Amino acid sequence: MAFSIGENVQFKDGGPFMTVSNIDGDGYVYCEWFDDHNDRHTDKFREDLLIHAEITDAHPTAAPSL
Repeated sequence: MAFSIGENVQFKDGGPFMTVSNIDGDGYVYCEWFDDHNDRHTDKFREDLLIHAEITDAHPTAAPSL
């Protein structure tokens, strides 16, 4: 599965949404993400462990009442 820098991904079995920051020629995808404490993390993962992810707004802003 081909990924692009800046694309959103996550593990096939779930986990945090991550952003692809680099891709090497050996099948590894470098990712960045923030945890629940807003701490930034970076790591590399085998490409076959990841899927494309579409991030939706988990906390939509309430519409103003009229």
